[in-house]
Amino acid sequence: MPLVFACFTGALAAQENDNSPTYLALGDSVAFGLDITLLIPNQPPPPPSAFTGYPEIIAATEHLSPGQEINAACPGETSGSFIKSGVPDYGCNSNGPQGQPPFKTSIGLHTNYPGTQLDFAVSVLTSDTHVKLVTLGIGSNDVLLLIKNCNSAPNPSVCVYTHLFGVLQTYAANLNHILTTIRSTAHYNRDLVLVGTYSPTADLNLVAQALNAVTIAVGARFHMIYADGFGAFERAAAPYGGDVCRAGLLIRLDANTCDIHPSPKGRDLLASTVLTALSHGHH
Repeated sequence: MPLVFACFTGALAAQENDNSPTYLALGDSVAFGLDITLLIPNQPPPPPSAFTGYPEIIAATEHLSPGQEINAACPGETSGSFIKSGVPDYGCNSNGPQGQPPFKTSIGLHTNYPGTQLDFAVSVLTSDTHVKLVTLGIGSNDVLLLIKNCNSAPNPSVCVYTHLFGVLQTYAANLNHILTTIRSTAHYNRDLVLVGTYSPTADLNLVAQALNAVTIAVGARFHMIYADGFGAFERAAAPYGGDVCRAGLLIRLDANTCDIHPSPKGRDLLASTVLTALSHGHH
């Protein structure tokens, strides 16, 4: 692994003794590093620092000091709630899928901020010109919210595929708005990596691929670098018949089942996928 990053490692480090942010991570629970096994019923929740997402692994690989990385990710964030308060999400600012209180106010984020994640991103990028890398992973919760809303339908899978195109259209418009804001409003013109969605189960492969196709198509207009999380997970799971749970890429809940979130192995794979994409983007 180290050879792949040789041409990039250290590029994010600011000048000596300069603790200015150089890396802004945006997104949902995957970037946040959510591990639901740390959320124990009837126990006080752990602090946000107990969770480690792929941005923290990237920051450590790049030898960033704590102040040089800002992780603004919020578990449950949708592309809509990323932009505007009050838009339905999957547990960031509203109750979670199992009725949990909003994550942002109950457990808290790695970085506390009022308002939307997009507003916060603009404030960072316009006030701090040291930022050299922005990563964004968003859209998965748009689909998870659709799946949740279809659970009560007579045929949930037909419901999902009937409404998926509309959800993807909305996601495309939201992602276009987000990237336009980052590039044109915040005038950020350095490295922007869009992190593709992996598929936690084989039955979601086509949905994940459709979501990623939109990400690539919209992102292409904004000089972005694409980190293929889907492909990375598929390759790592190939020796296990394509089963990302058996491959150890997801958090294990018991002997046979996994949560949808990355295990440390999966998280580290996403971090290396981002860094590899960056190194290729700089050739």
